[in-house]
Amino acid sequence: MKVKELMSAPVLAVKPTDTVAHARKLMLRGKVKRLVVMERGRLVGLLTVRDIIARLKASSPTWRLRTVDNVLVSRVMSDEVQSVSPETDVNKAVAMMLDRDVSSLVVMDGDKVVGILTKTDVVRYFSESLEKRFQVKDLMSRDVVTVRRSQSVARVVELMEEFNVRSVVVTDGKKPVGVIMDRDLAFAQLEHPEKGVKEKELKYTRKVERGGRPRGRYVKYVALLTADDIMRRDQVTINPEADAAVAAELMIRSGISGVPVVKGEKLVGIVTKTDLLKGVRRAGIG
Repeated sequence: MKVKELMSAPVLAVKPTDTVAHARKLMLRGKVKRLVVMERGRLVGLLTVRDIIARLKASSPTWRLRTVDNVLVSRVMSDEVQSVSPETDVNKAVAMMLDRDVSSLVVMDGDKVVGILTKTDVVRYFSESLEKRFQVKDLMSRDVVTVRRSQSVARVVELMEEFNVRSVVVTDGKKPVGVIMDRDLAFAQLEHPEKGVKEKELKYTRKVERGGRPRGRYVKYVALLTADDIMRRDQVTINPEADAAVAAELMIRSGISGVPVVKGEKLVGIVTKTDLLKGVRRAGIG
């Protein structure tokens, strides 16, 4: 099978001089997580939700995320773009994604962008063509990155970067209660609709002089979005004994990149798009 049989086309594009706000709106309207960056008809970069997330955290205090809407695409995009031709074997393309740790490959016919192959495209193939080849437990990751409801969004960003994952599970004890995807972070409403930045009031006192009595009550306002504010509450889970093709279909239907695996109510793993790509590589595509 060739890349041209699975790739998505046409591809949405932005210019380096466009703002991130424009790019985010285009992503939302097109329901995509990446845009090619074109300048005078030439491919110069790729902008993904991961690039936006990385910029959100850059140079910010640990308790705050900055808005990046007015930043130019050229300052956020990746200029090293992985590409393949339409005639490339899908097996080779999947191996490239896994070995180079990328979620998409731009499909080029000479100097012309003709499509893009994403993990979602491969997962869709898995859901349609690899039924009864694997159980979820055969492919799932048992080490799950989790957060509590009360943990800050900034902490969620740090964990995604530290463990190089695109989703985290929000738990209440050992029970999963929600999921946060990378796109949820990139498209999160960081500002309060009326006040601007979402705020929390913190009151404290300080001593004016050494040994003196505490004086002066101060109020400090900080942006403090939590995991509970942005997590997906329409919880989708799967049993480890289920067909992995069902997990693939759940990802496509729900627009998620990972499905928590539960036994009873206990979280025992997560099956991700990357795990399914590894299954495709093991199975091979004729």
